[in-house]
Amino acid sequence: MKLRILELAALEIEDGQEYYNLQQAKLGDSFKKDVQIAIDNIVASPELYPTIDGGLRRCVLHRFPYNIYYAIDDDMIVILSVAHQRRKPYYWIYDGRV
Repeated sequence: MKLRILELAALEIEDGQEYYNLQQAKLGDSFKKDVQIAIDNIVASPELYPTIDGGLRRCVLHRFPYNIYYAIDDDMIVILSVAHQRRKPYYWIYDGRV
């Protein structure tokens, strides 16, 4: 399967890495490595992780409080968000309407 990581998700990964590196040297690098391992697992077995809403799936990181939200569209895996678990749920879906 092909993989596409949305720009927002890529920015969330970089933000998380920066934050954790500020907390402790190399911790952010471990965060990014854990995210990459989870993404590799998603690509290897995209239907392994549970569907939580429609076609949306969630992979929970074990060491860091983050979820990876993704969808499968034909032969494409789309990483929608790498979201901190304490943020407002589905904040990344907000479409600008009040």
